[in-house]
Amino acid sequence: MKILLSIIFITVSNIFVSGQNKNTISCKITYLPTIRYENTSTKISKKQAKKIDSLIHLKSYTIDLNDNDLKMIKELYEKNNFEGNKIYKISESAFLKLLKEKEIIIDFNSIKSISEKSITDLLSSVIDGAPFTLTANTKNSYLIYEDNFSGMPSLKKLQQYLIFYTIYNERTFCKNNNELVKNYFGRENLMKNMMYFMEKMESY
Repeated sequence: MKILLSIIFITVSNIFVSGQNKNTISCKITYLPTIRYENTSTKISKKQAKKIDSLIHLKSYTIDLNDNDLKMIKELYEKNNFEGNKIYKISESAFLKLLKEKEIIIDFNSIKSISEKSITDLLSSVIDGAPFTLTANTKNSYLIYEDNFSGMPSLKKLQQYLIFYTIYNERTFCKNNNELVKNYFGRENLMKNMMYFMEKMESY
């Protein structure tokens, strides 16, 4: 009888713990080279959990650009490196089309095809900065995103980046005062990522 009660207790406890982990975003960051760690877990609403489920199954993602976005894109388009060369090498026609349409549409199938050919994606590795693991756990989905808060996402991880970008700007996760995470999922960084994405789209 004691054995039976123990089994029932363990089973109920496992169900309870499993239920607690649903609709959460776990954030694990390693700060290099000091080897300092940060682990947090954030509860999200059922509405946000459903949004994650739907974002995972999207074939494309549309970003509507406001006036401030277009201003940032113009500044990035005109920005040069120390040698006087453009940092983001998108064509003038693509730039003007962007200003006219005021939106960016990302086809995830195209992204996957390009990332398989990209030398930058194939050689990318974490050697410094703040590598992280973000885990979104909902009733219907389990999504892991691993990258580095000190850099920009590789093309093959752009979909995961956009999913967590969308949720972060509705419900802050990791520590609320973490400026590194805030900047990574900020609007300016999104525009930089989109310029990089458009450059790669034009080069393949």
